[in-house]
Amino acid sequence: MEEVSGYIGNFTVTIRKKPRYVDPELCNACDECAAVCPVVVPDEFQMGFSSRKAIYIPFPQAVPCSYILNMDDCLGINPIACGKCAEVCEKEAIDYDDQGEVVTRDVGAIIVATGLDVYDPTEMDEYGYTRFENVITSMEFERLICAGGPTDGHFWTARYEFSALRPSMPVGIHVSSS
Repeated sequence: MEEVSGYIGNFTVTIRKKPRYVDPELCNACDECAAVCPVVVPDEFQMGFSSRKAIYIPFPQAVPCSYILNMDDCLGINPIACGKCAEVCEKEAIDYDDQGEVVTRDVGAIIVATGLDVYDPTEMDEYGYTRFENVITSMEFERLICAGGPTDGHFWTARYEFSALRPSMPVGIHVSSS
């Protein structure tokens, strides 16, 4: 949000939208761009348990259902180096020069959501996060048990993935960082 004016029930809000580098009006989420993208990086949404391409849909059921291009990962900034996604996009939705935009909206209410930073458990190692591969955070646990997660809802970690062993009695320690 850049600016807010008005009063309860009648606000005017100016919003800066970050560049997506893919036009959501043109993109039909066909997946052709991701199929040819040579860049593979850890998927932040899946807490690094799986990977994604430089061009990707940020999370399941994203609105709009359109790809975005992470320019920090993309080689296409210099189309001589890559540009494969733009070559295969029949809708011509890829725009390496996207600058984002500033939009103004009239709204009746504003929800203040301050957000949070995910705690880095490596700072407090008495629970063994850096020593034992099966000690995980609650965010990692959520991604592992989610049906849309990297393990399709089956609870296992790297140690158990290729064996018949599965955790039979998981233990949780909550609010250890406060």
